[in-house]
Amino acid sequence: MTRSLVGLLVIGQSPRPDLQAQFAQVIGDRAELRVMGALDHLDDAGIAAVSPIGDADTLYTTLPDGQSVLISKVAVTEGMAQRLADLNEIGAAVSVVCCTGKFPTLATPGVHFASDLMAGAVDGCLPGKGRLGVFIPVAAQAAECRNRWERPGRECVTVALAPDADDNTIAAAAREMAGHAPDLVVHDCISYTSHARDLACTIHGCQSLLAVSVCARFATELGGF
Repeated sequence: MTRSLVGLLVIGQSPRPDLQAQFAQVIGDRAELRVMGALDHLDDAGIAAVSPIGDADTLYTTLPDGQSVLISKVAVTEGMAQRLADLNEIGAAVSVVCCTGKFPTLATPGVHFASDLMAGAVDGCLPGKGRLGVFIPVAAQAAECRNRWERPGRECVTVALAPDADDNTIAAAAREMAGHAPDLVVHDCISYTSHARDLACTIHGCQSLLAVSVCARFATELGGF
């Protein structure tokens, strides 16, 4: 029996075995995972040339070699359009854009954005007044993050934490988050791992949502497997 295909579109380049492994923790062998990158058409020089031009244009991604870089959202958006067409052509049952940033110009039926899936999860878990604590990869994203998450009655506090941080750095960030006394915590980047979330939770003690596992669970529902 042929397994369903889940397309994972990352904002950098493929392959991304770390991200694929995080999805596989939830999906298991019930579906085939296919990863594509918005910047797969670029070489090293091309990646270096698409650096952000401002805070609003800043995205964080991990490259296949494990290097973490900041890249331009404008350049990513251009590459995403072609990759989404590629995923549609190969017959993906579910396609997930693996970035918690917003890409309103790319809205396409059958394509699910991590930002929208996370928004629904947060609204469901913190529907009324409260304080949302958000881990973000770099401090430069704080203003855009607050603009995206704050609602009447919902305050947003941010703590910068690189997704590839070591355990000591994660622990320090978690202690900082605990000081804000949030009602719910979000790891607001698809590159955060379950290890980072679990370690942070033991310190700040709050319920948490991890972007990659939230998206994987939605994918299983949407794909019916």
